[in-house]
Amino acid sequence: MRKIGIQLNRRPRMILTALLCGLLLFTIIPRAKTIYELSGRKQELLQEKARLTEINAERQKTLATIDSPAGMERIAREQLGMVKNGERTIIRVMDSE
Repeated sequence: MRKIGIQLNRRPRMILTALLCGLLLFTIIPRAKTIYELSGRKQELLQEKARLTEINAERQKTLATIDSPAGMERIAREQLGMVKNGERTIIRVMDSE
């Protein structure tokens, strides 16, 4: 008779243990999934940061070139068609065919 009493006491413990394990899995699995997704997103963002840092360095170099007096003169000549005093202006004429 003693064995039957021990088995009856084990059954509620097993059920309680199974419920606790199920509850833990129910709370841990979504968090683990979120952590995995965020870790992948972190890698993507680090790659994008590296790409943008490279673009920023190129643009800073271009800005330094443009801010110099020679750079400003080049832009004035090429884009605005300006000339210094005493220089001749050359205008290209396009043939209309």
